[in-house]
Amino acid sequence: MAHQPPDPRTLTNWEDAFQHPLPAVRHLEHQLRTTISSNREKLRSLVGASYRDLLGTAERIVEMDQQMQVVENTLGGIGRKCNARALERTGENRARMRGSLVGEREERLGVVGMTRVLQNAVTMVVRVVRGKGDVLVAAKLLVLGRLLYRQVAGSRQKPAVVEELRGRLGTTRKRLLGYLERVVAGTEGDKMVLARSLCGYALITSSTPKEVLRYFLQTRYQRLESKLETPTTESMLQMLELYSQTLLDCRDLFPRRFADGLEQLAKVPLVQDEQVRSVAELNLDVYGTFIAPDIRTFTPWVRHEQVTAAEVGDALTSWTSQAQECVLEGLREYLKAQPDARVVFDTRQKIISKYLSLGGKLRGQSHSEAIESIRAAFLERLQQLASDAGGLRGLTLNAADVSSQNDDVERAGSLWGLATEDFDLSHGAAKFRSAVLNTRHGRGPLLQAETRKLDDWVARIHSVLDLVEEMRTSRWDTDIDFDLEDLDDHDALLRQLNKGDVEAVIAHLREACVGSVEQTTQEITSSGAETKHATYYIRLWREIDRRQRALQQRLDLPLTRLSLTELYRNIAKSFGTEPLENYAEAAKKHSHVAVTLFDGTPALPLQPSPATFRFLVALQKALAAVGSDVWSGQAVGELKAVLAEELGGRLADDVFTKPMKTGLTNGHAENHDDNDGDDENTADGEDEQKITNGASACKDEGRDRLLQNFYDVQYLHRVLRRSQEDEENGLARLASSLRTTLELDDAATERMEKSANEYWKRTHLLFGLLAPGREGKKY
Repeated sequence: MAHQPPDPRTLTNWEDAFQHPLPAVRHLEHQLRTTISSNREKLRSLVGASYRDLLGTAERIVEMDQQMQVVENTLGGIGRKCNARALERTGENRARMRGSLVGEREERLGVVGMTRVLQNAVTMVVRVVRGKGDVLVAAKLLVLGRLLYRQVAGSRQKPAVVEELRGRLGTTRKRLLGYLERVVAGTEGDKMVLARSLCGYALITSSTPKEVLRYFLQTRYQRLESKLETPTTESMLQMLELYSQTLLDCRDLFPRRFADGLEQLAKVPLVQDEQVRSVAELNLDVYGTFIAPDIRTFTPWVRHEQVTAAEVGDALTSWTSQAQECVLEGLREYLKAQPDARVVFDTRQKIISKYLSLGGKLRGQSHSEAIESIRAAFLERLQQLASDAGGLRGLTLNAADVSSQNDDVERAGSLWGLATEDFDLSHGAAKFRSAVLNTRHGRGPLLQAETRKLDDWVARIHSVLDLVEEMRTSRWDTDIDFDLEDLDDHDALLRQLNKGDVEAVIAHLREACVGSVEQTTQEITSSGAETKHATYYIRLWREIDRRQRALQQRLDLPLTRLSLTELYRNIAKSFGTEPLENYAEAAKKHSHVAVTLFDGTPALPLQPSPATFRFLVALQKALAAVGSDVWSGQAVGELKAVLAEELGGRLADDVFTKPMKTGLTNGHAENHDDNDGDDENTADGEDEQKITNGASACKDEGRDRLLQNFYDVQYLHRVLRRSQEDEENGLARLASSLRTTLELDDAATERMEKSANEYWKRTHLLFGLLAPGREGKKY
C-alpha cells in the first residue's frame, strides 16, 4: 500500500518532511511543486495589473528598512553614550567649535580692516611728501603703517597684497627721508617746522638726540658741499646764508626745543593722536575697532639720552671749522674761475659784508679768523688779476714773426695817398683822424694790431686802478644791519680792507707793469739789434713808451728806458748804404770840375759837386721813405755818425785823395807811360811843347779836383756833424788828409770851411731830415 504524503501545513520544519518514506517524500515534492506552479500562475494573474504599484511599494519597504537600521544604530549609539561624562564632553566640544568659528571670523575682519588702514596710511604719506606737508604727521603715519604691516604679516590669514605693501613701505620710507633731508637742509622754514621735522626723523629712525644733532649738522654740511659744484656769486651768498642759519638754528633747537618736541610724542598713543585721527582717509572711525589692541595702545618710544649744552657746543665748534673750510674752498674755486676783476670786487663787497653781519650775530675768534681768510682769498685773486692786467703779452717781437707778415713794416705811407680814399664823415672825422695819425706815425696793419694790444693793456690797467679807487672808498656799514664798532678789531679790519689790500693790489699791478715792460725791452734789444726791421721795433717801443709815460702819473710807474742806438745804427746801415755806395762810386770817377765857379784869390770852390748834391737828395728820399716819425734827434745823430764814418772809410783811397795821373786838355785826354819815351825819338820841338802844356794842365786839373773833393768833404762834414764837438770822425780825418795833400794854409782852409757852412745854411731846408737842430729833438 502506497504511503500517503504528509500535509505540508502540519510540518513545523523541513526535517519533519524527511521522516517519512522516500516515495512519500517524493510525492510531497511533486505536490509542493505543483502547488507552487499553480500559485505562481495565480500570482502572476493577480499582480500583472498593478505591477508598478508593487515595485514602488517594494522600494518604499527597502528604504524604510534602511531608515529603521539607521534609527536602530542611532538609538544604540545614544544608548551607549547616555552617561554624565559623555554629555559633559560633548557640550565642551560644541562650545569649542562655536568659539573657533567666531574667532576666525573676527580675525579675518581684523586683517581686512588693518590692511585697509595700512594702504591708506602709505597713500597719505606719499601725498604729504608730494604736497610738501608736515613731516611729523607723515612720520607718525609711516610708523603706524609699519606696525600694521607687522601685525598683518604675522596673521594666519594674511592677504595676498602683503608683499606689495612691504615694498611700498620701504619705498615710502626712502621718499619720506629724502623729503625730510630737503626740509632740514633748507633755511626758509620756520623754527617750529624744523623742530617737528627733526622729531619726525627721530620717530622714523629711533635715533637719540645726539644722533639727530649729528644728522642735522651733516645734512647742512652736505648742502654746503653741493654748492661747490657750480660756484657763483649767488651760490656763495647762499652758502654763507646756510652757514649762518645753521649756527642760529642749532643754538635755538638744541637741546631744549628738540627735547620738548620729543616729550610730546610720548604722551599720547599713536592711534589716539589728534593729527593721526584728523587724517580722514584712514577711516579710523570705521576700521579702528579692527586694529589689534597692542597697536591701539602703542605709544612712540623716545630714548632718554638727552644731549647737553656742552655737547652741542663741541659739535657746533667742529662743524663750524669744517663749514668755514668748505666755504673758503668754494670761494677759492669760484675766484679761480672768475677772470673779471669787477665781478671779484662786487663779490668781495657782498660776501665780506655778509660775513661781517654774521660776525656781529655770532661772536667768536673763529669768525674773525674766517673773515681774515676770506679777505686774504679775495686779495690773492685780485693780486693775480692785477698781475694779469699789468702783463704785456702777445706782442709780435720775434724777428721771424715780423718778417713773416705780409706788411711792409719798414715803409711809411704817404699822407697824400689818403686823398684817394673815401672816408664817411657823416658821423664825424674820427676815422679820418685815425687814418692820418696811423699814416703819420708809420702804423701799418701789423703795428696797428700791436697798438690795439697796447690799448687793451692800458685799458686793463686803468680798469684795475678804477677798481682800486672804489676799494679805497668802500663803506662796509651800509649793507649790514649792525654797527661795525661792535666788532673787537673793526679799526684794524677796516684799515686792512680799505688801505692794506689797495696798496697790495697796486704794488702787484706796478710790479707786473714794470716787469712786462722790462721783459719787452729785453726782447726788443735782443731781436731788434740783429734784424733789418729796426724801424718796426722803434715804432713799437715808441708806442710802449708813450703809454708807459701816460701811466706814470696815476700808477707812479718808474720809467723803463731802452737804448735805441743799435737800432738807429741798423736803420742807418739799411737805408743809407745804397746812396752812400752810389756816391762813393760817382766821387771816384774822373768828371769835369766846374772851375769857373771857383771864386777868390786863390780861386776856391763855392758849392759842392753835383755828385755830392745828388747823394744828399738820394739820402733825403731814402729817409723820407722810411717815415719822418722814425728820425728823432738821436736817430739822425746816429745816422750822421754812421755815414760820416762810412764815407771817410770809402773815400780814403788814392783815387779821391791823390792827384790823378791823367789829364784833360780842351776835351782831349792823353796817357803818358814811362816806357813810351824810348819809342818816340822823332818828336820835334812843337810836340814837346804840347806835351809840356798838357802835363801842366793835367797838374792843375788834379789840384782843382782835390780842392773840389776837399770842399765836398768839408760840406759833408758840416751836414753829417752831430754837434760842434763832433770833429773826430771819418770825414774829419779825410779832410785833414786832403788838406795835407793840397798844402793849404789856414786862411784857405778857413775860407772853404766858411763857404761850406754858408752853403749849408742856404740849402739845409731842402734836406729837412738832416737839417741843423734836429739832433736835439726827441720824439
